[in-house]
Amino acid sequence: MNSDDNIENLNDKSSHGGARPGAGRPKGSKDPQTIEREAAAEMFRERVAKNVDKLFNSQLDLATGEKYLMVITTVGQGTKQRKEVSVVTDPETIKKFLDDERALNTDTEYYYMSTKPANNQALEGLLNRAFGRAKESLDVTTGGDKLATGTADQKIASDFAEYLKNK
Repeated sequence: MNSDDNIENLNDKSSHGGARPGAGRPKGSKDPQTIEREAAAEMFRERVAKNVDKLFNSQLDLATGEKYLMVITTVGQGTKQRKEVSVVTDPETIKKFLDDERALNTDTEYYYMSTKPANNQALEGLLNRAFGRAKESLDVTTGGDKLATGTADQKIASDFAEYLKNK
């Protein structure tokens, strides 16, 4: 081997690392972990799709809170007369109450009672899914007033505007 062969070997990039023909995973193939993760995600999506009504109802219950239609009825006669409170379970009575309270018997008193408050995050999630997320913006202007050049307020406003552009 002469000195010319050594110079030629130094310029040969294949001897210094890098991509090799036929090396590595074939183009377009996936890592076994990726295939496993995608299969698990698909199983999860199928399970959610099968139970979408139950899940929607659960989120709707969270969004509206827990409410019961209560009724006060008078039971007994004369001195043995007393008032009883009970939960209305008849769907037709509940529908009449919701449509128009006056359509119900006026001898009894109906009212709604909440036992669990509404969850605003669940409500927001439902509305965002149904109608799309509302646009959010923040006005960083001074409402038409000019800021003095070089003031801290102007620097903060311009930095924030830049941040929003790059977000």
